[in-house]
Amino acid sequence: MSQLAIKGGDKAVTLDQGEADQWPIIDDEVTEAVVNQLKSGEISFSETIYKFEEEFAAYHGVKYALAHNNGTASIHGALFGVGVGPGDEVITPAATFWGTYMPILSCQAIPVFCDIDPFTGCAAPEDIERRISPHTKAMIVVHLGGMPAEMDAVMALARRHNLIVIEDCSHAHGATYKGKKVGTIGDVGCFSMQAGKLLPSGEGGVMITNNLEYYERAVCLGHYERISRLPSEKYHKYASTCLGYKYRITPISAAIARVQLRHLDERNKRRNANVMYLMEGIAECPGIYPIKPPDYAFRGYYSRPYVRYAAEELGGLPKEKFIQALQAEGVHVSSSAPGGSNHLTAVFQERNHTAFTRPEVQREVKYQKGDLPASENPREDLFTIPAFPSASRELLDQYIEAFRKVVINIAELRSDE
Repeated sequence: MSQLAIKGGDKAVTLDQGEADQWPIIDDEVTEAVVNQLKSGEISFSETIYKFEEEFAAYHGVKYALAHNNGTASIHGALFGVGVGPGDEVITPAATFWGTYMPILSCQAIPVFCDIDPFTGCAAPEDIERRISPHTKAMIVVHLGGMPAEMDAVMALARRHNLIVIEDCSHAHGATYKGKKVGTIGDVGCFSMQAGKLLPSGEGGVMITNNLEYYERAVCLGHYERISRLPSEKYHKYASTCLGYKYRITPISAAIARVQLRHLDERNKRRNANVMYLMEGIAECPGIYPIKPPDYAFRGYYSRPYVRYAAEELGGLPKEKFIQALQAEGVHVSSSAPGGSNHLTAVFQERNHTAFTRPEVQREVKYQKGDLPASENPREDLFTIPAFPSASRELLDQYIEAFRKVVINIAELRSDE
């Protein structure tokens, strides 16, 4: 085996990785859709939006899809749609982007944070149950990084306690759990289409549901121009004002999204094939344990997959030294693990948001250090590998060879300790 690159040898990974890692894919088809939309002159209102919604609903096999200007707005629409209001409690992970839980406060409701599975970052069902109170109205389950949450357990909890389930699928377009697309298992599904997402439209979001009441209420929150088109006439009286928000998607973003939706499954499968090939190759090395989805789930790789590093099987070499050696070989790896302490940030420590200060809220939900042990203390034995959108087999083989090279020469690395 050749000398380690960190010791002056040649790199194992010599191929350019720029094209393999390029995202989003903006090709001639996307450009043509944008140009045609611009030429139509319809850059604020357009039937393109409705066509996208129809196609997105059909893809998921649901009745209703409502496009928004971003994923955060879609979650606000979902919460309002299901009737979350002042004093209600909504259970959600803290180890996620703020767009998941800040709309709870916008509904004048109270976020109650739950802990996560330390390997997947998804909400731990047993901890959700511990957080349920007589004030709990709903829960938001995040399919973090594209990994489907354990929805059987979540839905069993929801049925047992009569709770509404909102799925935050912002990372998980096209992912499935036991044959069902995420976003269709709970009561409402919400998606982001920001540029880095698996279905990127620049900016945008979508809410899906089979419940007409939830759909119509979400329309009333932020889509004034559509209220008069609703099937039910009971909300038509709000058509001139809606309820004060302007959440519609732009036609240009909808045009991009229509193209991206046509290629979603194909690109997800390609990315998954690259990840599985790389995982299987590096798993042959001692001390390397890729975190794979269960057999009943298909993951969407918005985030990089995790790998567990067992230092005890490699002579106790610290993970940081192992990562440095891989990086010297040209491998794009980084130390990372699911987790986050957003419950300890200023808005929850100061509690000066009106959702907390309303007189009808006669209790105090606390946000304290130590509340969420797995979220606050991410595992130290994990690191990430790339989820290449498009990679040649030769590049993936070079990655696998780099892992083998470092592991075979592990004694040389340990001698520096």
